[in-house]
Amino acid sequence: MTTSAQERQALVIADRMAAAWEALDGAAILALFADDATMQSMMKAPYRGKAEIKAMLDGFFARATAVRMEIITKIARGNVLVLERRDHFTIDGKSGVLPAIGVFEIENGLITSWREYYDWDTYIRQIA
Repeated sequence: MTTSAQERQALVIADRMAAAWEALDGAAILALFADDATMQSMMKAPYRGKAEIKAMLDGFFARATAVRMEIITKIARGNVLVLERRDHFTIDGKSGVLPAIGVFEIENGLITSWREYYDWDTYIRQIA
């Protein structure tokens, strides 16, 4: 199977995303999003647009001291990128690991949609 230029670009975005999270660099993460992008943990309402996404990132990074996306599976098909991950994190001094799947839609080299699937209770139990 041949990988298209769009798919190669999506795979690069995945690597940039993982590096930015590990660097705790909210500005670098935000730069990967289109102005009208949405970001949604599927059990919560979506963040719409860069201002809401930035506010969420600022709140998260005010509490997080370590994040690492351990990417297990990375698939790009057309403008869709799927990342199966284990997210390693330290928030409020508590460390944990959260299995997750992220589905991204990418247009013109920017994320237009990020849908995140994970078990909310697993996350809360680790930071409570």
